[in-house]
Amino acid sequence: MNSILVTGGAGFIGSHTCLLLLEKDYEIFVIDSFTNSSPKSLEKVQEILKNKDINKKVKLHIIKGDIKNPNDIERVFRMSNKLNKKIEAVIHFAGLKSVSDSQFKPFLYWENNVNGTINLLKIMEKYNCKNFIFSSSATVYKSKLNKLLNEDSICDPINPYGNTKLTIER
Repeated sequence: MNSILVTGGAGFIGSHTCLLLLEKDYEIFVIDSFTNSSPKSLEKVQEILKNKDINKKVKLHIIKGDIKNPNDIERVFRMSNKLNKKIEAVIHFAGLKSVSDSQFKPFLYWENNVNGTINLLKIMEKYNCKNFIFSSSATVYKSKLNKLLNEDSICDPINPYGNTKLTIER
C-alpha cells in the first residue's frame, strides 16, 4: 500500500498522521476544507521533514476541498490516478468536532459528518478503494461517572456530535 488519502489531514491528529506516514515513505493525498484547521500545520509537517533531511514534499498532495461535495472528493481520486498513484486506503478524520456547537447546529453536524462520510464511501466504492480507517469518538458511549470506558461499553450518545459518530460507525 503506497498511496493514502487523509481526510481532515490539516487538523491536529491528521497532520501528525501525515508526518508519520510520510516518514514511512507513503504517498499522501490530503483533502481538507480548512474550516477548523490551517494549511500551516501541513507546512510545519514539511518543515519537520526538511529538518530531518527527509524531502517528501513531492509525496504530499494538499487539496482544498469539502467532503460534503462529492466532486471535491472525486477530484482527489482522479488526481491520484493521473499521477499513477492510486489511492489504496483512506484515513478519515474530516468532520465537525465540537460537542457544544453540535447542540446549537445539529443539522450542520449531520450534513457534514454523516452525509460527508457517505459521499466519501461512495467515491471510494467507485474507485475500488476498500481500506477505510475511521476516527470516531468517546462521545459515542453512555456516560459513566468515575468509570473507565472500553470498546465493550454501552453506546448511547447524549449529543448530536456523538450521534453522528455512532451513525457512521454503524
